Amino acid sequence: MKIEWDPDKMATGVPDVDHQHQEWIQRYNEFDEALSAGHGLEAIRSTLDFFANYAETHFALEEARMAEYNCPAAAANRADHQKMRIILSGLRNYVAKRGASLIEVEGLRQKMSDWLINHILTIDIKLRDCVGKETPSKPNLYPGR
Repeated sequence: MKIEWDPDKMATGVPDVDHQHQEWIQRYNEFDEALSAGHGLEAIRSTLDFFANYAETHFALEEARMAEYNCPAAAANRADHQKMRIILSGLRNYVAKRGASLIEVEGLRQKMSDWLINHILTIDIKLRDCVGKETPSKPNLYPGR
C-alpha cells in the first residue's frame, strides 16, 4: 500500500522533520514497490537496514525539536520511538537468522505502513501546536511588551 505525503494532515511545521518524514515515506514506497515486483528477501534486508539506521538520525532530530519547542507530546514520542527500535531490531535479527516468508513480508509491510502513518498523524503533528509558542525555558523578560 503506497503512502502519500499529505502536508495538510502530516506536516509538523518543522521543515527538517517534515523533510525526513517525506524521506521515510519515499523509502517505504520503494520497499512496497520492490515487494510488489517480487524482489523479496533482499528488499526486506535493505529496507530494514535503512529504517534501523535512519531511525536513529530521525528520532534524534525529532526528539530534539520536541524538546526545543517544549512539546507536551515529547515523552509519548520517545516511547513510541523506542517501540519502533525494538520492532526493527527484532525484525532484522529474525530475517538474518531465518529469512522471511511471504506472510512475514506482508506483515512487515503492514507494520511499517501502520506505524509511519499512525505515528505521524497521532504524535508528530502535535509539534504544530508548539512551533512558534514561547516556551517556559525561554521566558519573556519584558512582560507587557
